Amino acid sequence: MEEYVVVDLETTGLDPYKGCEIIEIGITEIKNNEIIRNYSRFVKPTSDIPPFITDITNITNDMVKNEDPIEKVLPRFRKYIGNRTIIAHNAKFDLKFLNYYLDKLNLEPITNHICTLEMLKANKDYKGKNKKLETACAYYGIENKNAHRADSDTLATAKLFLKIK
Repeated sequence: MEEYVVVDLETTGLDPYKGCEIIEIGITEIKNNEIIRNYSRFVKPTSDIPPFITDITNITNDMVKNEDPIEKVLPRFRKYIGNRTIIAHNAKFDLKFLNYYLDKLNLEPITNHICTLEMLKANKDYKGKNKKLETACAYYGIENKNAHRADSDTLATAKLFLKIK
């Protein structure tokens, strides 16, 4: 039985090593080539969300102020993932954040993953202008109603994966 967990993060910036934090984790589950679950949850950062991030994601400080911090969210997330394969678009970015915070919390890193961006690079039939999720979705006719929000991006990535795998 094939089982995957598509993951997308929204963050306060590009680099966890420079103090950037996870503010939303999105998950879409795929089992036997069917999407079975899609959701996201906010994470309370230790500092304010920069205005330019709010402009991109529409996530405000008010939206995350009563949420659990990463120290509570990530152990549950790691247990939930277990040994399943993670799928992400530009997995290098998401894994950099996840494994940075997993390491800080002395939790097992995620090593088993598939990157849909890398799949597009290897796909000779893909004729999109670039490998961005938005471009690939447009090329394959996949609707991403709320781009730059974790639940919408994971759902779009899951649909993309199922089309190009």
